Amino acid sequence: MRVGLVLGGGGLTGGAFHAGVLGALAGAGWDARTANVLLGTSAGAISVTSLAAGMPPADMVRRHCGEPLSDEGTTLLARISGGSRELVTEAGRDRAPASPDLLRAMLRNPQGAHPGKVAAAVLPEGRVSTASIEHSMRELCRNRWPSDRLRITALRLGDGETVVFGRRGTEPPAIGSAVAASCAIPGFFTPVTIGAERYVDGGSTSACNADKVMHEGLDLVIVSAPMAIHSGIRLAPDTPWRCVLRRQVDREIARLRAAGMSVVLFAPTQTVVEAMGSNPMAPGKEPEVARRAQAMAAERIASDRRLRDLGLVSSDRGTQL
Repeated sequence: MRVGLVLGGGGLTGGAFHAGVLGALAGAGWDARTANVLLGTSAGAISVTSLAAGMPPADMVRRHCGEPLSDEGTTLLARISGGSRELVTEAGRDRAPASPDLLRAMLRNPQGAHPGKVAAAVLPEGRVSTASIEHSMRELCRNRWPSDRLRITALRLGDGETVVFGRRGTEPPAIGSAVAASCAIPGFFTPVTIGAERYVDGGSTSACNADKVMHEGLDLVIVSAPMAIHSGIRLAPDTPWRCVLRRQVDREIARLRAAGMSVVLFAPTQTVVEAMGSNPMAPGKEPEVARRAQAMAAERIASDRRLRDLGLVSSDRGTQL
């Protein structure tokens, strides 16, 4: 059985959510590093790249919770030199729209417009550098594309197309640049230049880009969508947006299922969303988000017969979660 893993965007809390889900799957007997396709968007791009580089899923949870890592995880992280992780603001950047060409194209063809594309085109280039992301991913992967199973999404500013770096039959760019491009939130981070093109966050038009694995020949796709919501009602400023993103994810999943694939979705329940809060870039919430996400995912795995029937997790271990 060919299994794909899709990890969506979600900032700092999204990365912690992914860690909790992957840790629960590992506890049930499935190591996400064995996936046939690893596709990541924004925060998910960092997570899938870490998996492709060899990071044990359990260590991803431990790292978010500030706990000691395994020897394998410690050795991998030792590749990253002690450069600053602080976000650096670049002064004096132009405050004009980031992509007048894309804006004009959407004005000529309004049917091709999307709120995320409009924002990417209209907002000025962000002033925060992605250098720290590029640096850490480059060193973690020793400046090599770590696996031919790795896929990373980014939005091309010139024409508003979502590009999948690492797709079969294409030459991937430098790994650090690809991950940084996928994380470059429009209006906040500076766009990343690869070749002659500028790129921004792969989540600009889709929280997960799950349908980008449509033609990968997969039998099962596991989707982790931190910015959506699974169940429960929460009266908060981000609730309407989360509901919109959940419908978007559901449409992508419906396309995968129509193509004959089984899909399992992990999205935050009300309890997890309460820990995440409304600002995905707010630091300090990662430990509690990771713990709650792991508990949520473990409960889901234990009750989902599909995962056991498909042989993804052990029946004995799954029922013990």
